[in-house]
Amino acid sequence: MAEVAKARRTWGLVLSPEDAADAAARAVVRHHLRAFTESEERARAGEVEPIHQLRVSTRRLRATLRLFEPVLPVRLAGHGLAELAWLGSAIGPVRDADVLSEAVLGRAQRLGPELRSLLGPLGIALHERRVAAHEALILALDSSRCRRLLDRLAGYAVSPAASRRGAVRLGDIAPDLLRPLLRSVLRSGRRLSADSSPASFHRLRVRVKRLRYAVETLGGLGGKSMRKLLRQLVRLQDLLGEHQDAVTIAARLRALAEEAGLPRPTVLATGALVLDFVRRGRKLRRRFPEAWQRLDRRRLRDGVAAELRASASRRVAPPRLRATGT
Repeated sequence: MAEVAKARRTWGLVLSPEDAADAAARAVVRHHLRAFTESEERARAGEVEPIHQLRVSTRRLRATLRLFEPVLPVRLAGHGLAELAWLGSAIGPVRDADVLSEAVLGRAQRLGPELRSLLGPLGIALHERRVAAHEALILALDSSRCRRLLDRLAGYAVSPAASRRGAVRLGDIAPDLLRPLLRSVLRSGRRLSADSSPASFHRLRVRVKRLRYAVETLGGLGGKSMRKLLRQLVRLQDLLGEHQDAVTIAARLRALAEEAGLPRPTVLATGALVLDFVRRGRKLRRRFPEAWQRLDRRRLRDGVAAELRASASRRVAPPRLRATGT
């Protein structure tokens, strides 16, 4: 589901090309673990936005492990990615239920009063599913599996990094960390058109999100081009997120109409909502080519590459010692 608007205000960690890469990885993991912890108590209470931020923090932790995998302990990278995916699968249904409920409430206002009055049973079904998903989330958060995962990540985050003398500079490896993510986005996006399948757009959305998180993480190593790339990624992710919401909501409403035992009049009113979301998805796909062209610019890519090369070659001179006459 789209998560950009509020998540973009939470990033506040600035890395330097002079940072040791493994120390930078620890700092980023620590940063996102703190965000997870800050959201957890209110998410347990069922509040909508903290559940959203819990999901964002989990996704950013996964993206961090992928980005810094070359400098992470092998077992931490593999096991951490798998366990964070499991945790995300427990958070996701609650967040998805919130997005679905909000979308239905907003779109229902477009229906005529007679159709809108038939949606009461749908609202009850959505509430019941949200309650069940939240109960499952609490069980996951309380599980020893979750606590072991968080303890392991926290232990890594506060563990001492390698000695400075033998450490790899972040600036030296940043281009290699970013390059495959950018290549993956370009390869996927260039295959798409307004007529491509929703699944293809979803695959691009996932790749754009990973690249966006990486650019945010490494933003302190770049300059104007990196900031422009991030802006374009956020805009494209907004579009792709809205599209995924429309497609997913239409599918989930269809499933609810079939599975939840809704009265026939409610099924008919739900069908009107489904049609509205299907049309919304088509409209967003038509906007994709223009949004893609703003991102897929060689000049922008060359500027980012140049900024990262400059950060790799930039060295901080050791302090000079002055004779004092003593």
